[in-house]
Amino acid sequence: LENFLFELQMKIIENPSLYYELTEYEYPVTEPEEITEDLKSKTGEYFPEPPKVNYRIKRVHPSMEEHLSPAFYLTTPVDDLENNVIYINGKYVDNGQNELYPTLAHEGYPGHLYQNVYYAGTDPDPVRSMFSIGGYIEGWATYAEMCSYYLAPITKEQAVILQKNSSIILGLYTLADIGIHYEGWSRTDLLAFFSNYGIQDVNTVNRVYDLILGSPGNYAKYYIGYVEFLELKKKAAAEKGTDFSQKQFHEDVLKTGPAPFKLVEKYMGKCEDGGE
Repeated sequence: LENFLFELQMKIIENPSLYYELTEYEYPVTEPEEITEDLKSKTGEYFPEPPKVNYRIKRVHPSMEEHLSPAFYLTTPVDDLENNVIYINGKYVDNGQNELYPTLAHEGYPGHLYQNVYYAGTDPDPVRSMFSIGGYIEGWATYAEMCSYYLAPITKEQAVILQKNSSIILGLYTLADIGIHYEGWSRTDLLAFFSNYGIQDVNTVNRVYDLILGSPGNYAKYYIGYVEFLELKKKAAAEKGTDFSQKQFHEDVLKTGPAPFKLVEKYMGKCEDGGE
């Protein structure tokens, strides 16, 4: 988290106008299907070629908007990988179209949809479908979401600022999650924590407290899983030096499939058939 904060601060110091540009910036692609196709077409550049499957984007019923996340991928049955569905929540996306691009990257390409059908295409042992490894699955989708800023039709400088900012917010939520559920933080404690990072609005902190209180340990899957993938990439890059390839790294972890990260690290690059 501290590294992300330092990197963000340095970028803004180098180019202060970036902050003001991004407060008014809008993505040139805004429609869900258009965004997903844009991401799908770019995924093959840095990731293994996406499997050819069908997908639909649906909106959740208005009666459910208050209680659901901004979007979610409906995991396919093991015997029907062809028909994929992503649901989006109009309450969130209609009020913040700029968030739709990384959100659909998380749920679609190169996130959940892509990871699910790619791994299934390696013909893994059926027993692997019985296990749900939250850190890998949500960590990969979050990693894909962060990568999407560099696939988006924006400048690299803008992508860096947006990616670092999103990483910081998720890191703060994860620390708050640990504080509330492990350290027993009160609302006052949470306000004091966020105040250290310039967030002092009591109503905002109370909403965050209520959100985290209802889902113990939820944010750790996303953030810690994401950081684990970054650490795996860093180690692979150090070992391979000039021979390191992002696409090959992505193929190695995708073929290994969902597993505890110690096993992913041990077997990545050695699995040709779904991690058997």
